[in-house]
Amino acid sequence: MTGATSGLGRSVAEALLDQGHEVTVTGRNTSSLEQLLLKGARTATWDMLTQKEETTWPIEVKDEFDVVILNAGLGFFKEHTALSPEEIHEMLTVNVELPILFSRYHSQSFQQRGRGQLLFIGSLAGRMASPKASVYAATKHALTGYVQGLRMELMGSGVDVTIVQPGPIDTPFIDKADASGNYKKSLGKHLLSIETVRDVVLEQLVRPQGEVLVPRHLGIGAKLTQLVPLQFERFGRSIYAKK
Repeated sequence: MTGATSGLGRSVAEALLDQGHEVTVTGRNTSSLEQLLLKGARTATWDMLTQKEETTWPIEVKDEFDVVILNAGLGFFKEHTALSPEEIHEMLTVNVELPILFSRYHSQSFQQRGRGQLLFIGSLAGRMASPKASVYAATKHALTGYVQGLRMELMGSGVDVTIVQPGPIDTPFIDKADASGNYKKSLGKHLLSIETVRDVVLEQLVRPQGEVLVPRHLGIGAKLTQLVPLQFERFGRSIYAKK
């Protein structure tokens, strides 16, 4: 699992360890990795922004696995003109480029064995964009498109391809993405708990469903954005412009 040192990733990793699975986790927070090591995980420090070439990946992530969970993500919630070129590049690297390269690497061994699962943690932003998240949403739309195409490519191979697309979760990701704290404050009770999303992820490891929105009723809004995009955007702008 990539991005396992905090938030959803850490919660899923700890749950899998409690269930007795052999788990390899990556992240940049060495202190958190040490804690997971003490819990029985195999750990690897991986800075995806500086180690994006396959030759620079940690050796631990190149082993054969039964499941690869691509959880690492990065977001900056700002107007598109307020984003620096570096911030745009970093989101594209972590949210799009690395998941494609890493899943490509492991799908080859999965196909050779005729089994395996690639489980991507996407976002509601991959189905519905919102103000101050235009570029972030673009990266998540790209990931959604990749996963949908990949799933069709691998049909019949024995390899499952799944994406879980949660709404905003009460994790450190929100705090980093919006340093002002306004987005988190405005969402209030509408923030999803880590446990809610973790349980959906764990369920997908047992019964893969291809594509899952959390909570599921958000699928209505996702469909409306396709059917009547301008009307939905006019209606929803005040709701989604809380960042």
